[in-house]
Amino acid sequence: MMKFRLNSSSQWRRSLDYEIMCLSKQRVYINGRFVCENNQGVKYLSYQPPGGGWNNQRVAFENAVILAKLLNRTLIVHPLAPHQEILRLKRSRKISAGYEIYNMIPASKLLPLSKVIDLKELSKLLPVKEVISSHQQFVKDYHHLTWRQVCHNGLVGVWVDAIPKKTDKERWTLLQQHINSNLPNPADLPLYRRICREELKQFGNSSFRPVWGIWDELSDKQEEMLYFSEGSLYNRELLFFDKHAVLSIHDWTIRFIHFAPDIRKRVKTVLQMIGRPFSAIHVRRTDHPSSSGVKQEFWLNRLKARNALNLTKTLYIATDEQNKDWFKPFSDEGYNLFFPEDFLNELRFENEGPAIVQDILGLCEQLICAYADHFVGSYYSTFTMYIKRLRRQFSWKNGMLKKPETTIVWIGSTDNKS
Repeated sequence: MMKFRLNSSSQWRRSLDYEIMCLSKQRVYINGRFVCENNQGVKYLSYQPPGGGWNNQRVAFENAVILAKLLNRTLIVHPLAPHQEILRLKRSRKISAGYEIYNMIPASKLLPLSKVIDLKELSKLLPVKEVISSHQQFVKDYHHLTWRQVCHNGLVGVWVDAIPKKTDKERWTLLQQHINSNLPNPADLPLYRRICREELKQFGNSSFRPVWGIWDELSDKQEEMLYFSEGSLYNRELLFFDKHAVLSIHDWTIRFIHFAPDIRKRVKTVLQMIGRPFSAIHVRRTDHPSSSGVKQEFWLNRLKARNALNLTKTLYIATDEQNKDWFKPFSDEGYNLFFPEDFLNELRFENEGPAIVQDILGLCEQLICAYADHFVGSYYSTFTMYIKRLRRQFSWKNGMLKKPETTIVWIGSTDNKS
């Protein structure tokens, strides 16, 4: 069983007035408060954000949280890049790798993570330091440290908590079954997932799939900065044989990773205006290959199967569909429709660029949908997947999360349902 250590409090000192006396680069969140950093002997873990939308960047961030906690390191987190800005650069520069596009975005167009995630709450789990600069500036600011760079492509091989002994045939059988069922041919990887290029050269034309152990590879590293490069922490599965560790990790995820207070406050006001009970749907229509063939009946039939109208006529709709006439069948069915436009004052974010506002609005909508009494999403959308994770969070009574609610997967049984 894994054992988790706490950082020594001697590594930190409380400033007499930490808001004034600490430089921004010295501030660190710990136990729910800012403290002034004494970095002697401190070891960090950080990562190259992968680009892509909020959910891709969230996956990398959450994996970093878990690894930093397991390895007893201070986590350095990075700003979010607006999805529309990444798409704009991708079209204009013809660059495929999301992390390269992320690195092109100046700090003025990035969104500090503390505006999205409650870092003070997260710091009750582990020390957290926030970077609000561009990624290039982050590298310059910490270049004086000793670095250990890690880059493994999660579509080429698999991460496990600990590599099994060669004689442990049962665990190797489980791993081989997972590899056969989940890993694509490296030659078939989309361009934006062709990261960790040296590794691709080594395994790209081979049937062999590498297995990397968290404890085996990372636990004894003495470098001050453990850094996951090329967006490689955007990995949808980290496999664990230790069931007790998985239960602890899922508990951390539910208890300590929450939206920022401003987002929660705005959503609370909207919920009061909508009233309870209410139903919600997420309709992704315009930018996904699976969306064009999905008609209104998909959502209407699922609401009907849950007798949603017998509970309430109120229906909140989160969507990228601009033509509101598309939702007329829902009104004809008897629903009273609400859209984010009905709450402009409550969801107005001033002093932010349009791309950032669009992303923050999407986060608010995820939280609104998560509170609905009935919810029907778009099965092909990661936006919907995270709403389901949030809904699970509200009803959490311990236990084990399932894919795709988490990237930390117990591999103790072939179907992970035990």
